Amino acid sequence: MSELDTLPKLLRDNSRRFPNKIALREKRFGIWQSLTWLQYFERVRNFAMGLQALGFTKGDRIAVIGDNRPEWVITELAAQSLGGATMGVYQDSVVEEVAYLATAANAKFIVAEDQEQIDKLLEIWDQLTTVQALIYYDPKGLRNYNYEHLLSFPEVEASGKEAFEQQPGFFSNAIDHGQADDIAIISTTSGTTSKPKLAQISHRNLISMADGMIQVDHFQPNHQFVSFLPLAWIGEQMMSMACGMRVGFALNFPEEPETVPIDLREIGPHIMFAPPRIWENYLSQVQVKIEDADRFKTAMFNWALDAGRKIADK
Repeated sequence: MSELDTLPKLLRDNSRRFPNKIALREKRFGIWQSLTWLQYFERVRNFAMGLQALGFTKGDRIAVIGDNRPEWVITELAAQSLGGATMGVYQDSVVEEVAYLATAANAKFIVAEDQEQIDKLLEIWDQLTTVQALIYYDPKGLRNYNYEHLLSFPEVEASGKEAFEQQPGFFSNAIDHGQADDIAIISTTSGTTSKPKLAQISHRNLISMADGMIQVDHFQPNHQFVSFLPLAWIGEQMMSMACGMRVGFALNFPEEPETVPIDLREIGPHIMFAPPRIWENYLSQVQVKIEDADRFKTAMFNWALDAGRKIADK
């Protein structure tokens, strides 16, 4: 493995190679907002320094619960930059499961998306014995919440920016000390038959998976990828984080899970990654619409389908 053997090292390298290239897009209120690779790196740096100021150190864990957003991946890379790891928690997890996972992973902080998730966490705060603070990134409905252990994402970033100005060499030095076999993420099993089990995935594991994918599908830095499957799932981690960092393609986050079909059409991604159930759903939607289409559209559909089969067989 090369000297770029951790995700934060790949992020830093991409910020130097493609400083002005779009790294992330998020659709907010119908408008796509973007971050360049340099801006992405700076936000990771600021959040990491903010976490460090709160006491996050090498070997610590942070849990993340929410939809796919820039703050999700910023949190992950920030924790990894400091030698820590993240654990994704599915948004629909019940409170008992959240408490179990946070305790089992020894999570020091939890980053949550919105009021719904914060309310869930406050309900079980006494059970979160390892957690020192909750950090949210969607402030809607949380304006009057007054808890000492509740912080906003911008607050942590702002304190991190100040910390960076006082210790300008700390962050880069922390990245340099990262190693391929450091734990990058903690992935959970489905928990359908018993309590979920935790699997520790190293940077080496993630980057090796990415290298295997790239050998088969030749991703390019100018490609677009829409991240719409949960980042708590190892498959989305492999694509969005490992392949995204290894190649340098742009990650696009839909506005809401319900707007994914529209957002996919707007972005026109070069890469789509999904389990069979998703593809079957899209196929049935297309088949239903083709049944009601006119002759010209039906003929064009059949022509394109035949051409696609020939290309796929090559």
